[in-house]
Amino acid sequence: MRRFWMRSLTGQLIALMLFTLLLSQVVFYFINNDERDRSMRNVRQEEFIARAMAVARLIGTTDPIQHGEVIGAANTPVVRYWLSGKEPGDPMEWQQAARKRVLRALPTIHEITAYDDQTEYPPNPRLSESDVPLQPGPRWTLVTRGTGGQAAHLLDLEAWNGFGLASEAKPGLWLNAVYAKAEPTTLSRRYYVMLGVAALVLSGIAILAARRVGRPLRHLTVAAERLGRGEEIVPVPEAGADDIRHTAEAFNRMQSRLRRFVEDRTRMIAAISHDLRTPITSLRLRAEFIADPETREPMIATLDEMQAMTEAALAFSKGESITEPARSIDLAALLESLCDDLTAIGLDVSFEDGERIPWRCRPDALRRALRNVIENAVRYGERARVKLERAPGVLHILVDDDGPGMPEADFEKVFAPFVRLESSRNRDTGGVGLGLAIARSIVRSHGGDITLANREDVGLRVTIVLPGETLC
Repeated sequence: MRRFWMRSLTGQLIALMLFTLLLSQVVFYFINNDERDRSMRNVRQEEFIARAMAVARLIGTTDPIQHGEVIGAANTPVVRYWLSGKEPGDPMEWQQAARKRVLRALPTIHEITAYDDQTEYPPNPRLSESDVPLQPGPRWTLVTRGTGGQAAHLLDLEAWNGFGLASEAKPGLWLNAVYAKAEPTTLSRRYYVMLGVAALVLSGIAILAARRVGRPLRHLTVAAERLGRGEEIVPVPEAGADDIRHTAEAFNRMQSRLRRFVEDRTRMIAAISHDLRTPITSLRLRAEFIADPETREPMIATLDEMQAMTEAALAFSKGESITEPARSIDLAALLESLCDDLTAIGLDVSFEDGERIPWRCRPDALRRALRNVIENAVRYGERARVKLERAPGVLHILVDDDGPGMPEADFEKVFAPFVRLESSRNRDTGGVGLGLAIARSIVRSHGGDITLANREDVGLRVTIVLPGETLC
């Protein structure tokens, strides 16, 4: 999961879009919340003033005995009214009186007393003391807008999310009104639902965009991997965005040039090897007529060695020119079969049976490389013990022998073409020096490599490293 979000193109696009969505929602929330609060506050203020002034006019035209019923009918869960006989003075004193009333439960019309604020009522379930803290600083302001031409004193109670108002209903009688409403501090369920829907839509868009970009890149990655293993591949589809299409075009051109280069080099080696056969044969025929045995025999041996090297180079070039299709095989079964065949012809070869591992390769070429390595171990180390192991990300084929090993300085030399560390130059004790060179060429064409190391006790260990990415 971490690899998907941190390293895959789809995961990064989804994460980027979701981060952008979250950031935009946070910015939008603060901007919208500020604008909404300002607009709603203005609307509430105008509605509160208009309603309070209507109640004031009604109080001014009704009999005092009915004032309690008028106040009781006008009260709402968020607005409280009461009457006083004097003009409001200190804002803090007025807030204390208003606070007592908004913290009470809403009384019925018959329970209310227009003037008496000492009556005990149950607490208001909508508000707590923390919702209406005493707020120092506000001052009374005179307003005439929305009052029907009658002046009123307004107090801005921002901490209460409300207002206070006092207006003279008739001479010597003042109507007081307070509005207090606690706003919910959490976002609504609908907001979270819409945010989730937006996240799902953006994730879907990100997946489609990533697939449009990632599919050509995956094709290019697979083609590059197969080209590196020497497989014959069809040209990569040149589709997608311009940048990706240009990359695919460049890859196809590179593939074509590499194929032509390898084919030209192989044909050149084959031609040189073929053309050398005739003069070597001619020289050998002439050497046969030399009367002095001490001169004739070394010359014929040298010409035979040249002939063997030429034939080996020609066989190698022919093998390279044949393109074998890659397919999935059981690597352990391939090794076991090869070891059985070598044992059948008298070589001391053993295979340690292990895990069955499917692997994609060119079986004939890989078998040839493994045969060269194992035969080389038997020739110079008496016997070969073969084992297949799986390591993180790679496969190891280990070939151990019981020979004397070799100096570390010669580890790289033995892979050079036509190099033999066996000094006698006798073909019965060694080949022409192409076996390990061919083996490493084949293994590297599969994306792997061959390394050598002297064992602690006795003998040499050849480690064939193959990429685990080609596991099927």
